[in-house]
Amino acid sequence: MMKKLLEDFKYLTYVIFHPFDGFYEVRFRGKGNLALGAIILILYGLLAIIKYQYTGFIMNNNPLFAMNSITTFIFGIFPFLLFCISNWSVTAIFEGSGKFSDIFIVLTYALFPKLVLDAVIVILSNVVTAEEATILTAISAAGSVFFAFLVFAGLCVAHEYTAGTNVAMLVATFVAAIIIIFLAILYITLIQKAVSFGYTFAAEFMKRW
Repeated sequence: MMKKLLEDFKYLTYVIFHPFDGFYEVRFRGKGNLALGAIILILYGLLAIIKYQYTGFIMNNNPLFAMNSITTFIFGIFPFLLFCISNWSVTAIFEGSGKFSDIFIVLTYALFPKLVLDAVIVILSNVVTAEEATILTAISAAGSVFFAFLVFAGLCVAHEYTAGTNVAMLVATFVAAIIIIFLAILYITLIQKAVSFGYTFAAEFMKRW
């Protein structure tokens, strides 16, 4: 299994520099690896914790005394998982051919260059001056743009969409994400009220009996 993982990691570098051909191989010839994607996502969640605490003070405005590692980790990976769910939900309705696993691999493989760049930026942020920090900010922005391009290319291939259709599906994906968040908050609120009502009812019942 480790040998297979290393081979898929080597192929990941090909996907990064040849996204359309690379994601075609991933989608139609089984070159993707869910375990590798999961490792990348977990590493990005751990990097979110490291970024919060160890980014140089020039670029770090986080209140370190208020840090919660678990919360930081969850919020580090949550947007990507939400995107996978939202995109799969939308494209399943509008005849996208990509499966949930395909979307997950596209997103996590595209995340790898950003993972590396963000790790380098954390290290360099501790040795740069305030003037040089703008360069790191620009590099971080470039990494985000490249990540978005890789996701766009990968989803075009995975769902067999044209560029225009893919743009429309991405807009629909963000709308679906908002709806999912709203429904999740509503559900949690209702559960909390039901639990609170049950606790109050039980307390009153015990007092009377």
